[in-house]
Amino acid sequence: MLHPRVFGPLLASIALATAGRAAEVRIVGSDLLGPAFAAALEKFGRENGAKIAATLAGTRPGLDQLRAGVADVGLFALPPGETPPAAPFVAHVIACQPVVLIVPDKLPLTQLTAAQVRGIFAATGAENLTLWGELGLTGEWRARTIAIHVVEPAAALTLPLFRRLALSGAELKPLANTAALDRVLDRVRASDNAIGLVATLPAQGSGLRALALAPSVRESAHQPTAANLHDGSYPLRLPLYLVFRREAVPRLLVFLRFLLSDECADALAQADFQPLPPDARNQLVFELEELAQP
Repeated sequence: MLHPRVFGPLLASIALATAGRAAEVRIVGSDLLGPAFAAALEKFGRENGAKIAATLAGTRPGLDQLRAGVADVGLFALPPGETPPAAPFVAHVIACQPVVLIVPDKLPLTQLTAAQVRGIFAATGAENLTLWGELGLTGEWRARTIAIHVVEPAAALTLPLFRRLALSGAELKPLANTAALDRVLDRVRASDNAIGLVATLPAQGSGLRALALAPSVRESAHQPTAANLHDGSYPLRLPLYLVFRREAVPRLLVFLRFLLSDECADALAQADFQPLPPDARNQLVFELEELAQP
């Protein structure tokens, strides 16, 4: 069974747009992509008859390998504020892992501002929110304490990413955390006063709601949809960049198209990376085909 963090060298075959011969493609990058993605690489290689070597041991070592010329393609998870390699490389966001705030459907709240998020979660700050009534809820909700639940699997970046993007690095209040996503979802769903922090969107009909986020009370709130993650209007996101050398596009085109395919998108979604909308992925394929022209 493939390990979910470091898959080691994966040897499979990939048909590439080379001068009539099969060639090796070396892909490096994030250790968050999951076993489904590794299996998709193996399947694609097996069905296309050449060779791929994948070392998904982390973004930082992968960046070094790509810059040193010992890798052809990189998939790098870089938080907002960090930029991917510039020319002669080409970089495109192909998916984003969101940080999602969830509440039970029965709780009459649909959105929060950035300041309210800090007030709920940060141990220090100008505003300390501990009751739902402090967020404007009335009636039976007014005096209920806000109970925080967080999913924190060992391989995930949910908490550190949330602290960086939402709390400017501030410490979190005491909270209940667990490595089991299903347990967090169950606890929030069954609660009258809970808010959860996870890396995945709740399913329709699950009894849970994802909260929209707004920069301030005067600005629009946005849900963590694929489109909003793509354009950055939903702020709590970890972009996944596809990076390669421009001059290598003709040789790598078949493989790059696979990385933008529905099959690959489904595999990334299993690792909580929300892929770009199909139209955006199709546009990237068109741009790659243009780059591949002599």
